[in-house]
Amino acid sequence: LALGLMLAFAPGGISPQRAVAGAALGFGLLWLVAVVGEWAFRKPAMGGGDIKMLAMIGAFVGPTGVVLTVFLGALFGSLIFGPISLRTGKLVPFGIFLALGAAVVEPWGRTLTQWYVERVLTG
Repeated sequence: LALGLMLAFAPGGISPQRAVAGAALGFGLLWLVAVVGEWAFRKPAMGGGDIKMLAMIGAFVGPTGVVLTVFLGALFGSLIFGPISLRTGKLVPFGIFLALGAAVVEPWGRTLTQWYVERVLTG
């Protein structure tokens, strides 16, 4: 997290404001999922490591990248581990899929976001 925030000051990176906003959104988003999930299911719904990991990712990719990372992480988790989890009942930490999502967002996030806005939102 600290490295991501420091690198925001380096040339070519995202702005410090976007790094802080991304870290805050990443932390807040999964913290909210954890609180609401625990209230709804009466058991922990999100690990603290996942929350901190998305905050760190947010410092590197900014707020838009956080949203895309969560979407891709959920998609990858559903496709890769969903069928296994349904059969076995085993759970896997979300952080694995956040890492996969971030690995896609870092090089292709802007392109994917632009495609989505042009094709889906504006038709």
